[in-house]
Amino acid sequence: MNTLAYLARRIVQIPVVLIVTTLTIFIVVRATPGDPVELMLGMQTSPDAVQAVREKFHLDKPLYQQYLIWLGDVIRGDLGSSIRLNRPVSQMLGERLIVSLQLATAAMLFALLISIPLGIVAAIWRNTWVDYGATGYMVLGFSIPNFALALILIYVFAVELDWFPISGIGSSTSRGGGVWAFVSPFILPAVALGTVQTAYFGRLLRSSMIDVLGQDYIRTAHAKGLKPAVVIAVHALKNAMIPFVTMVAIHFGYMIGIQITIEYIFAIPGMGLAVLTAVVNRDFPVVQGFTLVIAIFFLVTNIIADVLYTFLDPRIRY
Repeated sequence: MNTLAYLARRIVQIPVVLIVTTLTIFIVVRATPGDPVELMLGMQTSPDAVQAVREKFHLDKPLYQQYLIWLGDVIRGDLGSSIRLNRPVSQMLGERLIVSLQLATAAMLFALLISIPLGIVAAIWRNTWVDYGATGYMVLGFSIPNFALALILIYVFAVELDWFPISGIGSSTSRGGGVWAFVSPFILPAVALGTVQTAYFGRLLRSSMIDVLGQDYIRTAHAKGLKPAVVIAVHALKNAMIPFVTMVAIHFGYMIGIQITIEYIFAIPGMGLAVLTAVVNRDFPVVQGFTLVIAIFFLVTNIIADVLYTFLDPRIRY
């Protein structure tokens, strides 16, 4: 019951956080120079046409009224329409959210498959050549920007070796050409996006595992004659995963919003590229709608992480 009460409190806090987030984004995007109507229609358009577009998107009203109108529409499930494309934001979101989620999931799977064994072996054989090699990989992962890594991967594996395609995510060919046709376009973007996450997760898990392996109950488990693999997998790793789960949840929500450069390089029709285009065109409804969804996704992943704590460590109660 305590866990349910905690979740209820967290859920009640979500609208407050979203209002603060949307209000901040609303103020920031409107503080940037540039008129979306003039960018769309051009400087030579008649004043009557400009005024008609302003009235359609409520840009002729004071800022506080614009925000209240938009907030009322959101409560009714209407995210508005794109000023530039004159399309419903919810329709654009439906087309692009699934692509961004697929890319984020692929990058996260790559990061977990690499970082978990990397962190475990670095902690078990700490201060050995295995630990130094793993730590060196982590430092390298921190050091290389994802766009630079993306270009290297494209040159080596797409141009020189011709193993993977450069683009194709979200295309009709990838959807109807079998499993490999669907998976192959994700490999290079997922590696480019997930490499820095492997460095974050690997260092965190290494540090957490070293701390857990020094606890008394681990020494007791060894003294009882349990196999080292059982001690590591059942007793040590489970407790070491608690801060790891927090970081994974935070970064998974964060990855939805940091895919801009990867989506641009690999021509991926995701949310990041749409937000970048909307910012350049001062397309306020698109920026606000997409940011709102990213914020909701971020909050939900953090709540899920809090729930997982109780399964990883029964001592944790809310």
